[in-house]
Amino acid sequence: MGKIKQGILGGFKGKVGTVIGASWNGISYMKGRPQSVRNPRTEAQVQQRNFFKELQGLVSQLSDEQLISLFPSVNRGMTRRNMFTRQLAAAAAVVDDVKTVDLSTLEGIGNGERIDSPMLECLVTDTNGVLDIFAEPEVAVAIGKPAEANFIAVAYNITQKRIGIFNTEVTDPSMGVEIPVGNWGAVGDSVRFYLTYAAKGENVYLRGFGSFIIKTRAEKVGRKINKA
Repeated sequence: MGKIKQGILGGFKGKVGTVIGASWNGISYMKGRPQSVRNPRTEAQVQQRNFFKELQGLVSQLSDEQLISLFPSVNRGMTRRNMFTRQLAAAAAVVDDVKTVDLSTLEGIGNGERIDSPMLECLVTDTNGVLDIFAEPEVAVAIGKPAEANFIAVAYNITQKRIGIFNTEVTDPSMGVEIPVGNWGAVGDSVRFYLTYAAKGENVYLRGFGSFIIKTRAEKVGRKINKA
């Protein structure tokens, strides 16, 4: 049974008669209980349900912190996960009668201002026991990264249907950029990715897809107490 704690104008949760109360994203709402429950399983409905399950699986691969970095601002009435889901859904394709997210067509994600950073394609390689993806020097130079900033890659593993964000210690693009991906990929996986960067004290979303921030905090100095 639901309880209305703030009077008739207040929000509530649970069932009260024929009404169900709930809240979403801080907004209280009510809806009527269905007169009957049906679960039709037409081919189109099953296809859409499986597609939605795939969307949720992709979205859940990124942490809240990563989503905040990709989506510095939030649309009214939406969460960052909602916004990310919408972007992934736009890359839908039907392959052999199966609706799926085609990562090979997905462009940059997030809602920051886009820099001149093209989508790149490569295979995951094994370099001295470390799995890498690689960007050629001329491409890495082209994004206009400040000299002291570290490269970051936002990558889509087409083969394994994975999405990842990888920080690097690379600041000099003259030799290209190797991005270690660890067990996120396997040798030979097909990957698409783009490069952005993070500089100390800077919101990268002003120039890139995300708002990756490396913050530095000044050392605290204790108060001097004069003893009599």
